[in-house]
Amino acid sequence: MQLKSKMTFDEMARHLVATTGKIANRVSVGKHAKALGYKVYKPMINGKIIHFYLKEEKQDSQTEN
Repeated sequence: MQLKSKMTFDEMARHLVATTGKIANRVSVGKHAKALGYKVYKPMINGKIIHFYLKEEKQDSQTEN
């Protein structure tokens, strides 16, 4: 499975199982995502909280003087 910049909980859980063989639960998937550099984003959609994992692109921040 290929990593994307925005992944759902289910996609990240499938990646965890495919790469490590561990059992996927909310904690293990979150730790795996954090180790890969993702941050959790939990919006409420239609009254339910949905877990997304976002990986921000690193940008060169140069200040203008």
